[in-house]
Amino acid sequence: MKLNNIIERLNAGVLLIDPHHRIQWMNKRVEEWFGPIDIGKKRRCYRTMNFNDSFCHICPTGKTIDTGISSRYELFINSKGLSRTFEIIGIPVSAKNGDISMVMELILDVTKKSAEKIKNEELLAQIEKMAAIGQLAAGVAHELNTPLGTIAVIADELKSIIGESQGSETPVERFMEYLTDMDTEIRRCKIIIEDLLNVSKSGIMRKVDTDINELVSRTILLVDKGGSSPSKVTISRDLDNGLPIIKIDPERFRQVIFNILKNALEAVTDRENGRVNISTGLDSEWIRVSISDNGMGIPEENLKKVFEPFFTTKPVGKGTGLGLFVSYGIMRDLKGDIKMESSTGRGTRVTLMLPVKDEEE
Repeated sequence: MKLNNIIERLNAGVLLIDPHHRIQWMNKRVEEWFGPIDIGKKRRCYRTMNFNDSFCHICPTGKTIDTGISSRYELFINSKGLSRTFEIIGIPVSAKNGDISMVMELILDVTKKSAEKIKNEELLAQIEKMAAIGQLAAGVAHELNTPLGTIAVIADELKSIIGESQGSETPVERFMEYLTDMDTEIRRCKIIIEDLLNVSKSGIMRKVDTDINELVSRTILLVDKGGSSPSKVTISRDLDNGLPIIKIDPERFRQVIFNILKNALEAVTDRENGRVNISTGLDSEWIRVSISDNGMGIPEENLKKVFEPFFTTKPVGKGTGLGLFVSYGIMRDLKGDIKMESSTGRGTRVTLMLPVKDEEE
């Protein structure tokens, strides 16, 4: 049987796309699933077919063309009352001179498998989350000691005042001052515990209106309280106050920020002038959150593996190798993107992109 006949009979879509995003060849399955597409013409991204052109901003096939690294993403389509899930894999095809001449897209219908796959990814996410919470626990316990110690001192002072005032009246204002201080410290404890509980939440996606700058700031505060921020490292912020409120699952995105920020801090812990910068901004119809550090950077051969499960360059006991893999999955679920740029000796930048417009609206 000829190769062409085998490809035509595959239960998968196959396309060849040139560097200008023009389709040079496709099998019949592609037309069956996505409708007629003209050979030789620039095709529209599968996501823009269902939503809007702004999704080209994070085109995975474009990444493969630009970097020569295989890409993978999932597409959810609602058509004629039916919901289908496709897995799309972009594979670079090199010319004799080494340049990328084509990208072969392999499209698989994974609708029936997606539920089981989601469960497995959620399990890995929980493993990584529990590891992160374990690291936070000691730091949070130390952080709670400060307000609790203050409350104990205030309680002793009140006991002394009551003992000294036997048979005489003590001004109410004096009691109110101590009680106000005690109330402040109790509220401080409550906020610390709530932040830790929010990180440990699990379950289905819960999208709510979210202020990204506030979420970023509170995550930085949590990392600082958890003892993950070395005293000699400088954390700077450059937050765009003009960001719109968007609808996402804030706890899942918080986990992504936490994972990336923790990695950045660990990368600069041993540097004399370690710096981590967190910035936010608006790029067209996307909100951008960037976390950069001036650490030693990641070698090019490892940069291609960072989103693989269980891959880590950290010493044994220092990481699960799931942080970036889980973050990649969460960003995909949020219909966003995660990009990493790094060079040895010059540091690393991780950029998180979130759509302003919710695809489900």
